[in-house]
Amino acid sequence: MATALKLLTLALFFSVSLRGTNGDRCGASSIQVQTINTGATVSGSDTVFEVTVKNLCACSVRNVRLDGGGFATTVEVDPSVFRADNGGVYLVNGGQPIASMAAVSFRYAWDHFFQLTPRSLEVDGQC
Repeated sequence: MATALKLLTLALFFSVSLRGTNGDRCGASSIQVQTINTGATVSGSDTVFEVTVKNLCACSVRNVRLDGGGFATTVEVDPSVFRADNGGVYLVNGGQPIASMAAVSFRYAWDHFFQLTPRSLEVDGQC
């Protein structure tokens, strides 16, 4: 009986540890993307937006990709933070790990904001 209880406790712990703060298994829904208008402008009329990509998963994640739907900018974005990967998909943080509850931010400028949505990620093997 005690062994079964220990195994059940271990299974429950493992299950919880691989879930994000919203209760979902660590997947695209574990990534929060927030875009804010900074109020600044460049190139005469392009608005500067700041994007924060936050890992809500209890585990470190890597190879975070976002759908960018026509993303464009008139200011340079550091490619080690956010760069085109393939066909409207963008790689965050150069594919490097983003720790649990950590965030990566960048700024871009355009005449409107772009809806950037989480597409995929990999749970870090050290979790």
